[in-house]
Amino acid sequence: MTEPTLVLAVDDSMTQVTGMQLLLQQHGYEVMTAANGRLALEAVRERRPGLVVTDLQMPEMDGLQLVAALREEFSGLPIILTTAKGSEEIAAKALRLGASSYVPKRTLNEDLVPTIERMMSMVDVAEHVAKPSTLLTSIEMELSLGNDDMLVPNVIARLEQPLSELGLLDDTMQMQISTALDEALINAIIHGNLEISTELRYQGTDEQFREIVRERQRQTPYRNRSVTIKMAANREAVSFTIRDEGPGFDVSSLPDPTDFSNLGECGGRGLLLINAFMDEVVHQDNGNEIVMSKKKADALPEND
Repeated sequence: MTEPTLVLAVDDSMTQVTGMQLLLQQHGYEVMTAANGRLALEAVRERRPGLVVTDLQMPEMDGLQLVAALREEFSGLPIILTTAKGSEEIAAKALRLGASSYVPKRTLNEDLVPTIERMMSMVDVAEHVAKPSTLLTSIEMELSLGNDDMLVPNVIARLEQPLSELGLLDDTMQMQISTALDEALINAIIHGNLEISTELRYQGTDEQFREIVRERQRQTPYRNRSVTIKMAANREAVSFTIRDEGPGFDVSSLPDPTDFSNLGECGGRGLLLINAFMDEVVHQDNGNEIVMSKKKADALPEND
């Protein structure tokens, strides 16, 4: 029998941390808790969890300091931030330091478990990537994906195999690229090809939303659409072009994905994460193609 994933929930609010604990236990996770970053770091050193969910504003050691400490000692450990109004600036810094994703506190009940599930699927991907190779110097690849969003982790794994051989992926960059790809591919399938709006995600339970997705996957014309993924990479950088066959959307209608004051907004969360983790993001005018680029950390110019 598979052991349940251990999650460390960190928050100085007893109400918040208890709520997270009950929610995660109901979904089969083993949960340990900590009231601040210092206690969380001690807990991880004693027993490493599969994933950490942390608040940002806490006494003794806040969430930003915790992310920095965990990245130093446990570089591959996924970290999900819980964000509230007023924590946008520290959350932006934490994402750049190496936090893996975030969930607004006001949608915690709807979004935390699905975010953890997707994050753990990407951890499985990371465990099977190839080792760097001296033979591969560059690669171009094109993949076609239908509308089964459950296959997204497999696609990410296929894309990251040559990136690992090229020596592009340390633990932090691997998680950032995985998250950006996951968000872009899910957006292309759910919002692009299947034309399901973000609002529907919050009008019922997660299972009700999944049923809407399954129904659209069976219907014409949605079921006949696909997502095209093109990748070009060398030992210094990688570029992804992801295109869906939906009608597109007005990108300007979403909250500015480069403005971290929009962290608490339900819509545009995926685009905000993509912009946080990739060096350059460009959308086609009709909204159904995104180009994302990222350079290897040691290839980036140093800031003054």
